[in-house]
This record gives sequence, C-alpha cells and structure tokens, in this order.
Amino acid sequence: MLFRLLLILGAPLIIAALSARPAFGQEIMDESQGFYKEGVAHYLGQGTSKDPMQAANWFRKAADLGNSNAEFSLGVLYEKGEGVGKNFIEAASWYEKAALKGHSKAQYNLASLLFEGHGVDRDQAKAVSWYKEAAESGFAKAQYKLGCAYLEGTGVAEDHQLALEWLRKAANQGDKDAIHTLTLTEKMLLQPQ
Repeated sequence: MLFRLLLILGAPLIIAALSARPAFGQEIMDESQGFYKEGVAHYLGQGTSKDPMQAANWFRKAADLGNSNAEFSLGVLYEKGEGVGKNFIEAASWYEKAALKGHSKAQYNLASLLFEGHGVDRDQAKAVSWYKEAAESGFAKAQYKLGCAYLEGTGVAEDHQLALEWLRKAANQGDKDAIHTLTLTEKMLLQPQ
C-alpha cells in the first residue's frame, strides 16, 4: 500500500523532473558550446591567462561533440600554428568538417587552402565551389573571391556578368577589394573596343 501511494504521488514529480530536463541532443549541444566558450576564453585571455594550447584542448572537446565553431577554430589554430603544430592538412580537415555543416568562414578558409594548394592538393574548381557556398550565405570576402574567379576564369568558366554580380554583392557590404575591383572592371568592360 505504501509503495502504491509513493508510486502515485511520486509519478507526477518524476514526470515533472524528466520533462524539465533538456533533451539528450540539447545537453550535448550545451556542453559543446560550454567547451567552445572555454576555448575562446583561453585563446583571448578573457577571465584567464591567454593560452592557445589550452584553447586548442577545449576546442577539441567541443569539436568532438560536433561543434562547428570549434572545428573552425581548430582549423585556424592549425593553419597559424598557435597552441598546436602548424599543419595545413589538419587545418583543411577541421575546416572541411565545419564547412560541411554550413560554417561560411570555414568554407572560405578551406577554399583559400584549396585555391593556393596550402597543405592540400591545389584544386581551384573545388575551391570555387566552396567560395560559392560561402558567398551564397552572404560572406562578403567569398563573394569577392568568387567574383574574381568568374572575372579571370580561374577554376570556373569566365563569365563577366556573374563576376559583376558577385563583386557588386561584396561591394554592397563594404568590401574594399570588391569596390576597387568592381570599379576597374566596370571601366574596362564599358570601354569601346
């Protein structure tokens, strides 16, 4: 009888406690975000000493849980050699993980490594496809690079109309390189032949 009474009275408490807990996926996301923020604090020296090695450790914990910001940050650390040994292959690997999740800065950085062949095989067509992914999300630097690729026919077929379109998008966001290149390109294209 006592067991039955406890079961009846305790059930609402157990249900309330379980429903108040975040879903399992949410807990992982919250934990990864906490690890990421700890990494940022160590990288910038906010509330703790500046320590890129500790930042890398925290970013890795968050990245292991799928945090795209941490994956991107690890890419940056490997590319710069801060807190970890400089390694373009590792940088590209971490950028790609974040890029596949839609992280526009990772898409841009991966494209830049591919375009120049830093630590990875040079593949300008693949680079342009990553620039396009980042450009379509509104990332001005990627819009500028994509415009230049179309202008020069590098990694993609030359197309002055698309070049102008992407350069204008970047220029409208205040990208100085895009403004300069757009001005010169419009003058060049409008000159009588």
